[in-house]
Amino acid sequence: MMNRQLWVIIFSILCIVQAEEDNPTTEKMEELGIATINNFTREFNSYVEAVSQVLADLELTTTASITQIKHRIKHLLQEKCNLCSAKAEDPALDQGYVTTSNGSVIPVSYDQTRFGGGWIVLMQRYDGTVRFNRTWAEYRDGFGMAGHEFWLGLERIHQMTKDAEYELMIEMQDFEGNYKYAGYDAFAVGPEEERYPLVTVGEFNGTAYVNSFGEHRGYGFSTYDNDDNGCSNQYGRGGWWYYRKSCFGASLTGIWQNKQDWKSISWVWFSTEQKQVPLKFARMMMRLKTAE
Repeated sequence: MMNRQLWVIIFSILCIVQAEEDNPTTEKMEELGIATINNFTREFNSYVEAVSQVLADLELTTTASITQIKHRIKHLLQEKCNLCSAKAEDPALDQGYVTTSNGSVIPVSYDQTRFGGGWIVLMQRYDGTVRFNRTWAEYRDGFGMAGHEFWLGLERIHQMTKDAEYELMIEMQDFEGNYKYAGYDAFAVGPEEERYPLVTVGEFNGTAYVNSFGEHRGYGFSTYDNDDNGCSNQYGRGGWWYYRKSCFGASLTGIWQNKQDWKSISWVWFSTEQKQVPLKFARMMMRLKTAE
C-alpha cells in the first residue's frame, strides 16, 4: 500500500513538471515578463538622462543667478557706501588676500582711493545697520560684510601686524559733514592670550584736533562679555581697547546715533568746538610701510 502511494506521488510530480515545460502559457508569461523588464529599463534610462539634463541646466542657471545676485549686491553696497564720507568720493573696495607667515590666507578689502591707496580696511561704519555690541568671539573672528559696515577681526589683524610693519589711518565725519583724519606711522596688535593689546601706535599726524587714539597704546581689548575694566558695559557695550578710569579717548565702536552722549561713536576733541561730538562715519585702515 505504501509503495503504491509513493509511486502515485512521484508520477504526479513528473506530470506537473512536464506540463510546465510544455505549457505555452508559461512560456508566454516568461517572454512577457522579460519584455516588460526591458521596456521598463529603457524608459527608466531615458528618464535618468532627462533628469540629469534638467539638473545640469538647473545648476548652470543657479550658478549664473548667484553670480548675478553677488554682482548686484556688491553694486548696491558700493552705491550706498558712496555716501560714507563727503571726502571719500569713491570708497568702493577691492577684494584681495594676505598670506601670513604661518600659511593662513586672510581675505581683505582694499581702499585704493584714499591717501595713495593700498589700505586694508579694518573697520567701517556709516549708517548703523550693523550692531557693534558684540561678544569677544565675534570681535576676535570678525563680523559684518566687507564693503558695508564691518569689523575685520582681531585675530586677523594680529596675524598680519606680527609679520610686517604697518601704518594706520583713521577717517571720521560727524553728522554735520565735518571730516577729520588721524594717521599713525606704526600699528600692531598683540595675541589673544594677552587680550589683543594695542602694542604699537606710532607718531600721530592728521587734522583731528587731539591725538585721542594714541592714549590707548598698551591696553588690551575688552567686550561686554569679557570686560577687563567695566568700560564696555558702561559705554554702549562695544568692543575696544579701553583703559582704566576714564575708559577712552576714542571709541569708534560705540552706538551709531546723532546724540551727544559718551555712548555714541566718539573721538574726544574731534574739533576745537566741542569735547564730545557724535560721529556718523568712522573707518580704520592699515597699510604696509614702505622702505624709506
